[in-house]
Amino acid sequence: MNPLNYFLELKKNGSQAVLCIVAETRGSCPGKTGSKMTVLPNDGCTGSVGGGSMEFRVITLARKMMEQHENKPRIVSFEHSADAAPEERSGLICAGNQKIVLVPYVPPDIQTENKKNIFVDETGMRFSEEPPEETGLSVSADSWLYTEKLSDPPTVYIFGGGHCSLALTPVLNSLNLRVVVIDNREHVWTMAENIWAWKKTVCDYKDVSSLVNDNGEALVVIMTASHTGDAAVLSQMLPKKLKYLGMMASKTTGKFVMDKMRSLGFSKSDLDKVHTPVGIPIGSQTPAEIAISIAAEIVKVLNAD
Repeated sequence: MNPLNYFLELKKNGSQAVLCIVAETRGSCPGKTGSKMTVLPNDGCTGSVGGGSMEFRVITLARKMMEQHENKPRIVSFEHSADAAPEERSGLICAGNQKIVLVPYVPPDIQTENKKNIFVDETGMRFSEEPPEETGLSVSADSWLYTEKLSDPPTVYIFGGGHCSLALTPVLNSLNLRVVVIDNREHVWTMAENIWAWKKTVCDYKDVSSLVNDNGEALVVIMTASHTGDAAVLSQMLPKKLKYLGMMASKTTGKFVMDKMRSLGFSKSDLDKVHTPVGIPIGSQTPAEIAISIAAEIVKVLNAD
């Protein structure tokens, strides 16, 4: 579950929890700015702020805040260096600096309907529709403020609901990606078993263009049960502005589909946008291996921004 949503749900029910947010990173650090983790009083945690000894210290501090019934957010700084002051030493030596915000409390009735932007300072956490002038962490002599624009996770559209799709969906889900699975077959058991998909659709592949956003942010993976299905979907995806377009295919199938696209008038530059064979080349054979390969390629594309 999304750590922020989990934290808010716990607080709505009156449960103890601390939300930990990576507010700033400098140099080489584990975790990205904006990464979140919800810490429970006992053994439970959801999410991560980077792992290792630094994360263990954050968890320990969060549980101490709960034991002492602290209500105000605090900010802590970690130096990833053996030469840092003991109180700031993270236990890591990767030579960076990381600041973590810990939020132990929000009112059970906090307004979250329009949680487009998050604001945290020493007095508490709130949400607003109004965007901040700047995002990130700002610190002065006697105060600090962390701001973040919240957005929906990127959406991956998987065409084909078979075994590889079933293996790929939970991997993408664990990367905080929203997954939509589309298949043209009724009563496919792998579609029924796919509990990780945000949405599942059964429809004819001849008319799927409208299902995929054309805003340059959508990621598409084509892995239908037939070469004709692959061709039908690809012909509708090529004109779109996509962040990622991959097609799972053997050499023979790939050649057939690409020849078909050329006959439809698509240029070499159009076809060069297609990642096929799909995924990072790791010699993958099984659905699980193929899923890791594709997910790795998608992460590479997303992290290139």
